[in-house]
Amino acid sequence: MSGKRSSFRVLIIGAGLGGLGAAVCLAHKGHKVTVLEANTQLSEVGAGIQIPPNSARVLDSYGLKKRLLQVVTWPNNLVYRRYATGEVLNSTPLQPTMMETYGNPYWLIHRADYRNLLYDAAKEAGANIIFGAAVECVEEREPSVVLQDGRKVEADIVVGADGIHSRTRSAVVQGKAGSVNDLAHYAYRFTIPARVMKSDCDLRGLMTGNNTDCWIGPGGHAMGYPIRLGSLYNLVLPHSGRAVGGKSNEPGDLEEMKAYYAKFDPRISKALSKVSECLRWKLEDLPPLPRWVSESGRVVLIGDAAHAMLPYLAQGAAMAIEDGAALGECLDRARSARDLRRVMHAFEAIRKPRCERIQASARGLGYLWHLPDGAQQEERDKAMKAVAVEGDSHDLNPNKFADEEFQAWMFGYDVFTATNKMLDAVLDPQSKL
Repeated sequence: MSGKRSSFRVLIIGAGLGGLGAAVCLAHKGHKVTVLEANTQLSEVGAGIQIPPNSARVLDSYGLKKRLLQVVTWPNNLVYRRYATGEVLNSTPLQPTMMETYGNPYWLIHRADYRNLLYDAAKEAGANIIFGAAVECVEEREPSVVLQDGRKVEADIVVGADGIHSRTRSAVVQGKAGSVNDLAHYAYRFTIPARVMKSDCDLRGLMTGNNTDCWIGPGGHAMGYPIRLGSLYNLVLPHSGRAVGGKSNEPGDLEEMKAYYAKFDPRISKALSKVSECLRWKLEDLPPLPRWVSESGRVVLIGDAAHAMLPYLAQGAAMAIEDGAALGECLDRARSARDLRRVMHAFEAIRKPRCERIQASARGLGYLWHLPDGAQQEERDKAMKAVAVEGDSHDLNPNKFADEEFQAWMFGYDVFTATNKMLDAVLDPQSKL
């Protein structure tokens, strides 16, 4: 495959973080990018989200670091705590350690700020973003999308970035193979103004310490950290074993939330007393899919549409950002539409193992974090403290950040170098891919 790189008509379904990240990458590379978004406008959904070094590297390569520095917060440590007392079980340094070790920072950001920043960057790069464009179905042989209003949009390649309940997925996998795991997990989310936190002597330290704190306990945990340059405190309260029905981004029951976390660190109860409303999110993930790319190679899934995962490793959005970057590198190898099938199947072969390992690890963390009090919980906490002192890994340590091998594999990953190295191998004429 030698010669000049081709420009393709790329149709991205979904203007979430993954879809917009891919749009930035592909538009910068000269492709004609159209993004279809079902909603009529960008909305401020959710609250805090984390940008680990592996995705910070990608965003920096797109020239977005200066803009990010205007809205991100730099956490000093990731602190794991005993749920009832707040006792520190383990603390992993983030700033400046991540920058020094991996050449990229660990940031905290409001999801709306993140999405708006990517939206602006995609538009500036030349992507056409169409709102109110709900998809009815995707045709994979002659790649096109039929919208619910009857319009038909054609492309060279269709990218499904439309989330865990993706409509695009049925064009790639059929039947139960693409069914969502309906897990008994859900989470409450809300933010508290910094002035409210700092005015309370019990809560002030959670803001001024500038840490990401995680209280782990029976059936649930609490994760809190400052966002928006320290102007808000973000708190997310996930728990398992009691979710029946529900969906993302629905109003939560304050009294139910307060009752469930009544036995946690008194600072959690104090923080909940400052809240007048919250959102309740149903947490789900996907089983490993048999494929991410259609038989024709013209429809590909990325982000949650391909590998939705529980949020316990804070890597869901990061994997979607990596997907978009890898997709761009793969399309660089296509000299004409005839090459698309081959390079898209290479994309799947490159990305699938990494994302599925992280997906499985996130699911396992939910089990370890939510152990009931007892012998196994005591062994887990002992392992966490030992790791904090000795720096060694341990199977029962639910802080994967403290596992040197796993941390380096996850945070030190350079998606551009890794993708091209693997492309050289899988696109070799001797390859059977």
